[in-house]
Amino acid sequence: MKLIGLLGGTSFPSTMLYYEKLNQLVNQKLASFNSSRILLYSINYNEIKSSYATNWKNVEKLLQSEIEFLLEKKPDCLIICNNTLHKAFDSMNLDIQIPVFHAGKLSAKFAKMHGYESVLLLGTKFTMEDGFFAKYFENLGINAIIPNENDRIQIQSLQTRISSGVKSDNFYDDFAKILSKYTNADAICLACTELPLYINPQNCTLPIINPIELQCNEAVRFATQ
Repeated sequence: MKLIGLLGGTSFPSTMLYYEKLNQLVNQKLASFNSSRILLYSINYNEIKSSYATNWKNVEKLLQSEIEFLLEKKPDCLIICNNTLHKAFDSMNLDIQIPVFHAGKLSAKFAKMHGYESVLLLGTKFTMEDGFFAKYFENLGINAIIPNENDRIQIQSLQTRISSGVKSDNFYDDFAKILSKYTNADAICLACTELPLYINPQNCTLPIINPIELQCNEAVRFATQ
């Protein structure tokens, strides 16, 4: 079984989703006591996160350093456990010789494959407003619908609390109220790794595109072939 590299800690509550999903998929596929071979490098996210609004070049510099450190440990493939950081990854000139399972490109490919013409894009306020994630869909002719400003602010407030480790059943209802306004989309993309913790088929009527599941599916397929 090949070794799956995870760049995590970005944030720590959602990194656990990757670990759990990878092991579930491997055990479902191989049964018995099989689990995934994972190399998890959990970084200190504070300096990168603090640079988002003021110094994007520093985000790229720090992320490249962390990726290079992880690659020195010789994983066979790589997952970046954060959607926003894919913007920085796309700008790097890294000569990576192993597969990188890209959250944005996999999400757009999934939407195209299922015939979705419009996708509601949820993420951090940065991700929803910057446009980098929307372009993955738009490049394939899919309309990315962005929530209105008030909803973007509320989603960011919820995401901040969740990524800090706050847990509340009220979050399910908070997201349900927001999602009920956007019935004109064919599907919803959870372009923030914390959102699957509180958005699921029970409080969302739209088909869900979950980049975590897509990344993990591709990684397990590669690792066990």
